[in-house]
Amino acid sequence: MLPRFGTSKLCDTWIVVLLAASIVAWLDGGFSRSWLSLSPDDVIHGQVWRLVTWPLIEGHPLQLIFTCAAIYKFGGELAIRWGDRRLRRFMLEIVIASAAITCVLALATHRGYLVRTGGWAVSDALLIAWARQFPNGTVVLYQLLVLRGRQLITVTVGATVLFAIAFGPVAMGPELCACLLTAGYPRAWLRR
Repeated sequence: MLPRFGTSKLCDTWIVVLLAASIVAWLDGGFSRSWLSLSPDDVIHGQVWRLVTWPLIEGHPLQLIFTCAAIYKFGGELAIRWGDRRLRRFMLEIVIASAAITCVLALATHRGYLVRTGGWAVSDALLIAWARQFPNGTVVLYQLLVLRGRQLITVTVGATVLFAIAFGPVAMGPELCACLLTAGYPRAWLRR
């Protein structure tokens, strides 16, 4: 039995799995990363589990901390409102669709060699879903910027687009897709 540190068993387990998988990946010489990352060439050759497992490994400790914080804060509050089952379904839809679209884009642009891991897309999806679900909720960035609802969505999508301009849209495919899919997720489905 895992220790409870939040309000959602799903989010608690998710954080523990993310921490464990990332630490193992840092220590095992790249074996876990090579089998769990999103790799369009490998997905096309039948390794379809990669459509789900790619966000379970963070490459950098700071990003791991931010992803765990996003799951704890935004995922935890969404789990209270939606329930664990609905949050799990929503995140699987976003993660799988983002991975599939990224694979199609990478293969269409002859970048099937692309290899991606990390929860940045998950963090973006949770943040945007939270902003849509709690339009009057506020997030304060560095004690300088107070954002709520639509502003938070605009800043999140805008920052991701800025990174896509810098690193390329295919390289940022999972994050771009997660932002756009979550921002465009049918409002009626968010309320169910």
